Amino acid sequence: MRILCAAVVLLVSASVSQAQFETDSLYRLTTQWQGRKMSLDIVNDGQNNNQPILAKSEKVSGQMWKITPLGDGYYRLTTEWQGPDKSLDIINDDTDNKPILAKTGDFTGQMWRITDAGNGFYKLTTRWQGDARALDIINDGKDNNRPILAESADVSGQLWKISKINQ
Repeated sequence: MRILCAAVVLLVSASVSQAQFETDSLYRLTTQWQGRKMSLDIVNDGQNNNQPILAKSEKVSGQMWKITPLGDGYYRLTTEWQGPDKSLDIINDDTDNKPILAKTGDFTGQMWRITDAGNGFYKLTTRWQGDARALDIINDGKDNNRPILAESADVSGQLWKISKINQ
């Protein structure tokens, strides 16, 4: 009986930690906090075409994300708009918490773990920062639309719904 229980625990643990995404599909990322009306997007203003933002959900290529497995439970996140040459990354600076769409490379800030958080939501963390920091939306009472890599917590801005886009 103990062996059976241990096997079930291992099976459940493996399914919780390892999400599965179709490599030829596109996905929309929304938070539990802001709901389906706001999606992870890339600013398209001719100047900041690398700045992630939570924007009104629309059928635009900056909100269509490709999730590519990298191995070891990590994924690369790219948009249909910018293609595979630009990946969601974290700026390596004094704070190490600012997301950016950067030139694709073999950088641990571009390696995202997508962990099942239950109820159809996921936590997004990087290999570089580990599970201690998760992709979040700043709740500053202003726009409430700026992504940040924040200390992992049980908050709705860190719970991401990843929905397949039907084309």
